[in-house]
Amino acid sequence: MKQPITDQKQHSSTRLSLVGKGTAILAWGLGIVYTVGELYMWFNHGTVMLQGILQAFSDSQPLLAEPSFQLSKMAIALLFILNFLPIIVTSAVWLLAGLFFLRLSRNELWTARNFKLLWAAGILNILSPFLYQLSWTGQSLAISLDLPPGERIFVFSLGLSTNSVYDVVVGIILCAFAWMIRESTKIHQENELYI
Repeated sequence: MKQPITDQKQHSSTRLSLVGKGTAILAWGLGIVYTVGELYMWFNHGTVMLQGILQAFSDSQPLLAEPSFQLSKMAIALLFILNFLPIIVTSAVWLLAGLFFLRLSRNELWTARNFKLLWAAGILNILSPFLYQLSWTGQSLAISLDLPPGERIFVFSLGLSTNSVYDVVVGIILCAFAWMIRESTKIHQENELYI
């Protein structure tokens, strides 16, 4: 009679391992595609990317829409870095999520390591919309390096879109789940002391 229970437990463990590893690969793949896609756009279509950024700021400074306006190498490098920084943070969230699911596939759930991992992913997800806005502000300053004095721009915004609110809520959910893992670990440890 005990043999079917063991087989059932083994079957569940195998399914958990497959689903965990598959989800980890999916999360890592998404982070890699997001990062590589952005790099591809910058290296193969950099002119289009720069024109898009300049066009977005041309409402604040019409000089940016003129064909004669050229960015210096320093400004282009800063625009690349500032545009890429939020992408790295978002990819890091996917990396951490993938690591969490890999640990799940190895039957590691209620641990302090998983709490820290999910907590970090949640905080990064909460901060990512604000990082996009700060990146936008930094890009306006980078463009201003090549504008004549008196024509420089400074664009500051902390406005939240529906996508930003979504990211913040997902981050809060990740932090709440991490907190639940931590509290469950404490309860489990207390129960072991009584037994």
